[in-house]
Amino acid sequence: MKRSLVTSKVLFAGLVTGLASVYGCSSGGGSGSNPFGSAGSSGSAGLSGSAGTSSSAGASGSAGVSGSAGVSGSAGVSASAGAGGGASTAGSTGTDGGAGTDGGTGGAGGMSMTGAAGTSGPLGDITKVVPSMGCGTPSTFTPGTTSGSQKIATMGTKPAKCGTAGADPSNCCADSNCAPWSYNREYFVTLPKGYDDTKAYPLVFEGPGCGGGGQDVYPLSYMGANNVNNTVIRVGLTPPPNDIGHATNPGQGCFDDKEGDSSVDWVFYEDLYDHLNATLCFDRNRVFSAGNSSGAWFSNELGCKYAGDPKRPVRGVMPNTGGLPSQAQYEPHCTSNPMAGMWVGETMDPENAFSNNVFAISRAMVANHCTATAFQTSDLPNDPNYPIGGGNADSVCKLVPNCPALYPLVVCLITGNQHASHDNVTNPGFSTFITGFENAPFLTQ
Repeated sequence: MKRSLVTSKVLFAGLVTGLASVYGCSSGGGSGSNPFGSAGSSGSAGLSGSAGTSSSAGASGSAGVSGSAGVSGSAGVSASAGAGGGASTAGSTGTDGGAGTDGGTGGAGGMSMTGAAGTSGPLGDITKVVPSMGCGTPSTFTPGTTSGSQKIATMGTKPAKCGTAGADPSNCCADSNCAPWSYNREYFVTLPKGYDDTKAYPLVFEGPGCGGGGQDVYPLSYMGANNVNNTVIRVGLTPPPNDIGHATNPGQGCFDDKEGDSSVDWVFYEDLYDHLNATLCFDRNRVFSAGNSSGAWFSNELGCKYAGDPKRPVRGVMPNTGGLPSQAQYEPHCTSNPMAGMWVGETMDPENAFSNNVFAISRAMVANHCTATAFQTSDLPNDPNYPIGGGNADSVCKLVPNCPALYPLVVCLITGNQHASHDNVTNPGFSTFITGFENAPFLTQ
């Protein structure tokens, strides 16, 4: 049972059945040379919050190929006063070219990566900067400071409850609140110091764990400064109200991350992307999603649905703990387009089993046309190191070998039994990962 209007699917071979979709919620806050960029110092933001667990074992499923995201609604934008200044109304997005096809996978290249998979993307050559429509428009936000609470209106209608009479098994509602909805969603914007409205920066959407807000996200400290040494725009997202009736963690302030294609978060992402596209200057070919715990589930699912999207593409994901749902009533449909990714977690996490990310990584390996089609944690000791600095050993993070060079997949599996934010790994790790996209072969202009 899948939950999208599209019929084609990406099939996985060798995935272990029975992947758990259990997760708990926590709100979010070197040495050697890296193959994609120099190492930086670690950040120190703390991510704290209430914890909660849910269970319900899931059988591993195949990921689908995405069509358009869930029900979209009209958006209005307002903002409360804060360091970022007042809000402006959302402008319309520009027209986008059709999706390009990926080139064939080449032979093995350096760092045990497969040759280029092709540079064609939905917005043209993926190695070229595609400025947003907001470039040249002065921002109302103060550079180097996180804005006050911003709001954007979202609305939609969920389909019938799964399992009820008349419900479409391919498009049904897993949450307890299956009705028309309307929410003013909250977000926070952090511009880098020295923000230049004529320069297209990478854009990072970030989500906290359950109970956290859009201000409780990773600062992405790198080389002594936040925002990847003041080279990226960060947008922190607050989960929706508990009124959604979360399918597995009701009342805990989590993202709507067990609702497949009917999640209220997809309308939030699309409406907010369109607003930011009209008001900020960012590179539409370098949009990333990152998150902790529930925010990591959101990050995984955003990449699953929007990698290579013709209007709002996601270039890569950076989840800490979390996972990708594998149960039919919870999983969104995934695109077959390639994407980059960096996953962080512990071997014995008691709330978010790393097997949930194994499912996500394996899906990405198939979409990226890596030589292998199923991720095995037992292979990590023999995989190439991916140094991230920040006082971490070079071997903390590993590069999945024999994948296209333009779509690197990195895994940082930490020995331990905690459900933690791993700030000492995520801040330098995610920052190092993003920095790689500032240089060739990822950026050629």
